[in-house]
Amino acid sequence: MMDKLVDSPWFLRITALALTFLMFFTVRSETSTENNTTTTSDSQTAVIHDVPVKILYDNENLVVSGVPQTVDVSIKGPLALVYQTKAFKDYQVYLDLSKATIGKHKVKFKYKGFNDKLNVQIEPSTINVSIEEKVTRTFKVDPDFNEGQLASNYFVKAITADPNEVTVTGAKSVVDSIAYVKAMVSGESGVTESFSKDVPVKVLDRDMNKLDITISPSTVPVRVDIGEYNKEVPISLNVKGSPKDNLRVKSLKPETSHITLFGAKDELEKINSLPVDVDVSKLNKSDNVTVNLPKPTGVTKLSINQLTVHVTLDESQLNNKNEIDETTGNQETTGAMASTATVENVKVNVKNLDKEQFAIDEETSYYVSVFVTGDEQTIANVKASDIQLYVDATNVKEGMNTLKIFGSSPSGTTWKATPSSIKLKVSQLS
Repeated sequence: MMDKLVDSPWFLRITALALTFLMFFTVRSETSTENNTTTTSDSQTAVIHDVPVKILYDNENLVVSGVPQTVDVSIKGPLALVYQTKAFKDYQVYLDLSKATIGKHKVKFKYKGFNDKLNVQIEPSTINVSIEEKVTRTFKVDPDFNEGQLASNYFVKAITADPNEVTVTGAKSVVDSIAYVKAMVSGESGVTESFSKDVPVKVLDRDMNKLDITISPSTVPVRVDIGEYNKEVPISLNVKGSPKDNLRVKSLKPETSHITLFGAKDELEKINSLPVDVDVSKLNKSDNVTVNLPKPTGVTKLSINQLTVHVTLDESQLNNKNEIDETTGNQETTGAMASTATVENVKVNVKNLDKEQFAIDEETSYYVSVFVTGDEQTIANVKASDIQLYVDATNVKEGMNTLKIFGSSPSGTTWKATPSSIKLKVSQLS
């Protein structure tokens, strides 16, 4: 029954008439309160705001700038036509630049879809536009991260974007003004772990203004590797106590001579070695001793918490190590105990450099720390001047060279330099 009623021609005619009256009275009601519409006995004037502007041009090879996204259109004419135009919006405002050449032009807006009986005015009626060549270039992305978001004692080890290049397309003058292509990583404060994040790419000029340009891809994954401040220092072994049976310590050999400390940067800078006491009071023969390592002030953790030290005792002295004072009956222990020390600011000399062919860039002196092991009395008197260190520059090449450190320490001692090499930059003489 309902389907037959809807299909009836009279039903459609009555419905259309009702809608016409409804629209008429609704519009008259709006007219009484609408500021941008005026009515006379013969005509009506209305302003249509924010009408989109369409541009006709070669968008494959050109870029047009200076065109507003919307304009206001004033229409004047018979009441019914004015409100029909506003209601149905069957019109278009456009700029025809299909035959315009590269450069600057003053052009007039055109329109279509308005009834011929309407007086149409566009505001603004003309504009100045710039037509430029469209160019595409590739730029490297500079990823960035605010280290203020890190927890204390942490730093950014590396930050990388993958892909690390983007393609930028736009007007030639805009592309030429590009100074920075940034991927700014934001995050929560107190970051302690490495992370990855998709980041929008921003293209900026020298004044850090964002440029209106097409970027592909518009976002890139950025990896931020976070590390805790650390410092590698030598381990300085000290003998604590005396072995049983009046034996003496011949040497101490740690499983590793260096350790990495983690913590506050300013505290780590104060530490040049880690003193470790090796208690030998329970030994009656050469053996390993496991030591729990101390944690200096300002250090949050160590690369290892325990250290195994091989203690060698001089067991050949069992029969003559004790001397008895017949008068007093006192017992004396002979022999010296092994010890270690760190000597700072030991100079490294450069030998065998062909000065007729090469010159050292920014010539300066090189100094390192040296870890020295030997008997306690000798170690106590070792000075930086007693250690002779050098690098062999016989086979250097132009540019940066990494050279191993060689040298010698006082008789009866062994040494290890930290670092074990230096970087020597040389230039070839013309």
